Amino acid sequence: MATPALQFALQKLDSLLVKEQQLLQGLDTGVNDIKDELESMKSFLRETDITENTGGIKAWVSQVRELAYDVEDILEEYTIHLGRPSKHGFVGYIQKTVHNMKHLRTRHRLATAIQEIKIKVSNISSRKNMYTTVNLLENGNSSSEARDRLHDRHVAAVFIEESELVGIERPRKELIELLLEGQSHLTVISVVGMGGLGKTTLVRKVYDNERVKGWFNSHAWITVTQTFSFEELLRSIINQFYKERNEELPRRIDTMEGIQLTGLLRDFLNDKRYLVVLDDVWHINAWNVLKYAFPDNGRSSRITVTTRIRDVGHSCVDTYGQVYDLRPLPQQEAWTLFCRKAFRSIPGAVCPSELEVFSQDIVSICDGLPLAIVAIGGLLSKKESVLEWKTVLDNLQSELANNPKLELIKRIILLSYNHLPHYLKSCFLYFSIFPKNYSINRITLIRLWIAEGFIERDKGETMEKVAVDYISDLIDRSMVEVAEFYDYGRIRSCKVHDLIHEIVVLKSKEENFSTSLNRHMPQMHGKIRRLSLHNTCVDDLKTVRLSHLRALFMFRANDSSISTISKLLYSFRLLKVLDLESAPIESFPIVFGNLLHLRYLSLRNTRIRELSKSLGKLQNLQTLDLKGTYVSELPKEILKLQNLRHILAYAHRNGSEPPFYTTNGVKIPQGVGRLRDLQKLTYLEANEDSSIIKELGKLTQLKRLGIVKLRREDGANLCASIEKIKELRSFSVTSIGMDVFLDLQSLTSPPPLLQRLYLRGPLQTLPHWISLLQNLVRMRLRWSRLNQDSFKCLQALPNLAELTLIRAYDGVKLSCQNEGFLKLKILDLEQLDNLNYIVVNGAMPNLQKMYIRGCVQLKVVPLGIEELVNLKELHLFDMPNLFVQNLRRHGGTDHIKVKQIPIVRSYDSKNRLYEEL
Repeated sequence: MATPALQFALQKLDSLLVKEQQLLQGLDTGVNDIKDELESMKSFLRETDITENTGGIKAWVSQVRELAYDVEDILEEYTIHLGRPSKHGFVGYIQKTVHNMKHLRTRHRLATAIQEIKIKVSNISSRKNMYTTVNLLENGNSSSEARDRLHDRHVAAVFIEESELVGIERPRKELIELLLEGQSHLTVISVVGMGGLGKTTLVRKVYDNERVKGWFNSHAWITVTQTFSFEELLRSIINQFYKERNEELPRRIDTMEGIQLTGLLRDFLNDKRYLVVLDDVWHINAWNVLKYAFPDNGRSSRITVTTRIRDVGHSCVDTYGQVYDLRPLPQQEAWTLFCRKAFRSIPGAVCPSELEVFSQDIVSICDGLPLAIVAIGGLLSKKESVLEWKTVLDNLQSELANNPKLELIKRIILLSYNHLPHYLKSCFLYFSIFPKNYSINRITLIRLWIAEGFIERDKGETMEKVAVDYISDLIDRSMVEVAEFYDYGRIRSCKVHDLIHEIVVLKSKEENFSTSLNRHMPQMHGKIRRLSLHNTCVDDLKTVRLSHLRALFMFRANDSSISTISKLLYSFRLLKVLDLESAPIESFPIVFGNLLHLRYLSLRNTRIRELSKSLGKLQNLQTLDLKGTYVSELPKEILKLQNLRHILAYAHRNGSEPPFYTTNGVKIPQGVGRLRDLQKLTYLEANEDSSIIKELGKLTQLKRLGIVKLRREDGANLCASIEKIKELRSFSVTSIGMDVFLDLQSLTSPPPLLQRLYLRGPLQTLPHWISLLQNLVRMRLRWSRLNQDSFKCLQALPNLAELTLIRAYDGVKLSCQNEGFLKLKILDLEQLDNLNYIVVNGAMPNLQKMYIRGCVQLKVVPLGIEELVNLKELHLFDMPNLFVQNLRRHGGTDHIKVKQIPIVRSYDSKNRLYEEL
């Protein structure tokens, strides 16, 4: 498999070779020669199998990568100046001639630049021939080194002392029980977790346990690794089994093929209770070819698989088996392990008081990763002064790069990175842009990847869907963590482990992928492609070459930084991403005309009130994020942005007067129907403009739509438009006032894929079409004031997982039908002023969380709540004192009804107090 740098270069070259033909046809500069050489290099890169970049080949790869960047820069410049299409015929000829004369100097400059690129390509290509002859030798050496490192790793797992282990007792006991108990069928146990968690160490201690050794009469341990030979794996297993029983190996085993070896192994195991460990499995292919060698002989045989990749772990578990998720060490166990390693020379391994703050920081960074705790603790055990400890903590990234004692951590984490397919590498490196422990919204990350051109569109799939699969893949590989879920189960945000963040920043520097600046301003050299500023003064940027910048992010920016950036923006001609979220901006003089390649613009949570009309020049803009700003109207020039996919322009406001909570949207000019690629539009202010409501039906690619200030008389037009938007997944609509009805009854055929529905405003009755929403997962009703018979259709929705009712029900009794709400997990009832009773007998079998807020007339907890065996949390907000008193542990007459619920809490928002009941 090619190294990360090689794969990254391949990814760039793949796209560049396509663009080259499309964009450079008008320049007779020998660009076809460049293309031929790039194709040749691309073929060489694909054929190269290097596990460690060493010596000259590493420098060559770096040159190819920078060359790919340079070619892309040329192409981007071309599209700015020369890539504008012209009409056909005589008029087109005149336009083209005038355009070429106007840009004659630019064409000459670009032609010269391409000739220089051609020379670079030729020189790099000639060096490639030299590396072709030495490549086999380098491969042999690196393969030998890899085997040595693998041997060291597994020797450590075998001979590590019991005193060195912390937090292993519980998982070891659980795994032993899985091996020794259960059914007589052949069973697979997959141990899954990120690199460095100690999967191999844990399974080795289980494998060597006396009870386990005695229960099975045949044992084999095989390390599969990323590059495996099916026949060699089988021979190794056979060799271990025969050697264990002191039996002579069959003749000609070295010349047997896979089918023969499989038959031999099956015959040997047919009458034995055996245990096989397949350690470090990276590909499901490994299991698919090996599984036929292990017969299910009804003797309680077991196979244990260790893997970093969740999908592999699940795929190995067929009819009989279990996935065992190995988790990071809890805080206390992590602290104990660190102290044992760092303070081994101190009696009792007690942390000195002057080092406690630094120690806590280190343990926090390691975040329960045993390998990291042991390695860094061992390193610090040799440091004596507070200053030395502080130096290691402040320069952990440098230590990881250069300190041999931390080489194992870096190697194990990079092993996962090296195994990523090339299209995921740049996506993963994007986490280097964000601060440590930063949780990034999932959908934001998707939009950024698309803007950067990282997403390879599959046939029949949108780029957004492909990007979702990329995130799932990174999570499945234990490279990325889920930071937060929505209550109904969808991923809301994600992040990377602190230590992985250190490694990804290190790798990003090596690949020249991104540069991050914080208060410790480093010297910046070379061409900067992506820049993130973290709470720092940026005055020094005036002396830095930023003409190649593709993306700019600012975190915790100050007024001085914004002033500097606004002055520099004119030079960012290749910029694709500009993220100024939460920057102190009230008016920002962006010269949009110079940012013709901008695809992503975020001014989220700034104080900006108005956008420049030059916004219309951003012909490539895909995402415009104005969420949380004071922008109330978009200029008509926005209609020129035919590539626009996402408009986010709204702000939530809370107040002390009715309606207490409002969402402010933006006015959009007539003609919005021209933006045919729009997928998200939130929130459109519909007040007094029926024509825009009618135009929405033209936006057939919309997946999320939010509308505020809808008049009753516009309801029919809105329904007619919604029927045409078959791809809609999320729909939110708010009436113009608390006394203005939402008229949505005329919708006869609702979007079949709708998953989230938010209705804010009075309803005479629930729209009939809601019963047709087979994919609806989340529903919120606010100010609906519905009567007692309105909820029957909701109870039968097959996938409804979350239901929120806020001033949505005027009845005295809310009663659920038997077996109603079968999939409901979250129920939130707020300010149902007339409600006396709730009946859930025989309903909501999967309910996990219940919230009751300000329902001041409610007499008792829901009748039948004791039957909700999956209910884990009951939260009560601002409920009457008597209601709360009856639920208290000591003396509460109704406490017996909720005693089986693990968490029961009462909150007093006025006094900011809460009580465990």
